[in-house]
Amino acid sequence: MAIKGQIYDVSQSRMFYGPGGPYALFAGKDASRALAKMSFEPEDLTGDISGLGPFELSALQDWEYKFVSKYVKVGSIERKGPVEEEGSVSTTSEIKEEAAAVKLNGEKA
Repeated sequence: MAIKGQIYDVSQSRMFYGPGGPYALFAGKDASRALAKMSFEPEDLTGDISGLGPFELSALQDWEYKFVSKYVKVGSIERKGPVEEEGSVSTTSEIKEEAAAVKLNGEKA
């Protein structure tokens, strides 16, 4: 699962992120928007954080701190376009996870 383009190994928490778990829909995706909005809606399962408000960005930052402290970062998502910086709004946020090349431990997947 990824947050802000950073991929974390959540396999140690299979009961949460594995099949049948309450957060299983986040597995294999950049769930930044969904976490920021505290949403389980399919349209929010994206790394696009454009248009989020300060409270949502703060919530996302809290999630990121939790993941950094609990899980191992195993890679990052290479995006073919500008990467949004925290607090900024991108006008080119039409990046799709399907078009992103995932880099795991330095190798293309």
